[in-house]
Amino acid sequence: MVLRLLEESTFLRSLFENVSDAILVVDKDGTVTGANAAFEKMTGWSAAEVIGHGELCDICRGVATCSEESTCVECFSKKSSVSSFEMQVRTRDGKEIPVVASSTRLPEIGHGALVLILRDMSEQQRAQRERHQRQLTRNVIEAQEAERKRISRDLHDGIGQALFSIMVGLKVVNQLDLDPAMREHLDEVQKLTAKTLDEVKNMSVQLRPSALDDLGLVPAVRSYAKGYQHTFGIRAQVEVQGKGRRYRSEVETAVYRIYQEAMINVAKYAQTEEVIVRLHDTGDLLELIVEDRGVGFDPENIRVQGTGLGLFGMRERADLIGGKVDLISVPGKGTTVRVTVPVQEEEASV
Repeated sequence: MVLRLLEESTFLRSLFENVSDAILVVDKDGTVTGANAAFEKMTGWSAAEVIGHGELCDICRGVATCSEESTCVECFSKKSSVSSFEMQVRTRDGKEIPVVASSTRLPEIGHGALVLILRDMSEQQRAQRERHQRQLTRNVIEAQEAERKRISRDLHDGIGQALFSIMVGLKVVNQLDLDPAMREHLDEVQKLTAKTLDEVKNMSVQLRPSALDDLGLVPAVRSYAKGYQHTFGIRAQVEVQGKGRRYRSEVETAVYRIYQEAMINVAKYAQTEEVIVRLHDTGDLLELIVEDRGVGFDPENIRVQGTGLGLFGMRERADLIGGKVDLISVPGKGTTVRVTVPVQEEEASV
């Protein structure tokens, strides 16, 4: 019988010391009488520092649950047991960490001691904040894309069509018998109107290319490369390998915007005459590479060239679709932006 009690005592002591949750034992006067290794790890307090010296009120920095606010007047330590509640625990270095806790009063053999079981919620709260931030970012990007789409359509169908009608009317007027001075003035107005119409079309495409919605990512990338060469005078070579297919709308939009940002950065900073764009579809992975042979830079000092927000935006967009952006650059040897995004085999082919 004695041996059995010793074995049970040894087992319980081992359990107390090795469980992952922190355990704190407090007597009826609120003095700490026991603390396990998990409590030491969580708070930084050693058992020797708190046992017999520490008070529960020194460690507890406030309690709250979804259903009630618990105050010192109505403290959980005065109850026989509380199944679950949240509290703030003060660590040795003065920080406060959130924990989920439960408490129970030991039977008479425990002299009315209170046992607290604590689980650190810092990581869960951090993950929850990240999920919330990610959802907010997704909502903002979706709202931006919807607004870009609306403005692009309004430019094309509204202002664009109106300018085209003006162009037709000017051509009709130009066929009339006009004096040379008037005809010269009319020619200038026609040229200005044509230039404005081109600018409106370019703005419409930059905001939201119709090829992206109608035809998909690959045609949109090729179309942008053509306009890029005309606008910036930089040769844009596009290489496509793998399946030609459509991807989820959010994937196509995110990859296209990352591509657009990378190409603009080449025009701004690379000082190069050529950029190579590669799109590889391996079946379960989509890879976009934008590579130049320009001046390059030191990635550790990327903020020297601009604000660095472009790269931040690219990585944020990639993260929202489960992808990632890698930046490789060497001064004097150019820059490579690599985007990898997991895709599903069942996505529709074009």
